[in-house]
Amino acid sequence: MKFLRSAGAQVIGLFVSDWIQSAVILVILALGWLVVSKLGAPALVALVLLLAAQLVWFARAEARRSS
Repeated sequence: MKFLRSAGAQVIGLFVSDWIQSAVILVILALGWLVVSKLGAPALVALVLLLAAQLVWFARAEARRSS
């Protein structure tokens, strides 16, 4: 029973993590779209850095959670 509970927690954790990460990506893209329309091309660098940072953040969080 402990194995099934642990496996269920892992599966639920994957889906919740993916939904949160998807929401963060959508927020970054929406804000990036608005900022790029106001400030132009230099804001694209900030958009790319934000997307890369969230990827690293979620990868580290997942590694920490699974260890």
